[in-house]
Amino acid sequence: MMKTVIKNGTFTQQEIQACILYTKKRWGVRLPQGLKLILERSGNGQIEVTYDPPIARSVYRSTDYLVNNLDKLNSAKRAEHGDKLLHASAE
Repeated sequence: MMKTVIKNGTFTQQEIQACILYTKKRWGVRLPQGLKLILERSGNGQIEVTYDPPIARSVYRSTDYLVNNLDKLNSAKRAEHGDKLLHASAE
């Protein structure tokens, strides 16, 4: 079961449920056991969602596999991850 932790700000039950639903839709059955969903409200009112343990999104996106670290990938997928170019975010 996923535990929800509120770190900063207040959240309605609808906002919390929307974050839980987003997480379940995005990561599906690949969620780690005992996952904590940490919700924070930023200064501009946006909701920031983090996970404990963290979900390594960069590994997931570059290899199409959801893993917590590169050690779980075979040598071919590790090489594929190493060959990818990281794009700088636009500021």
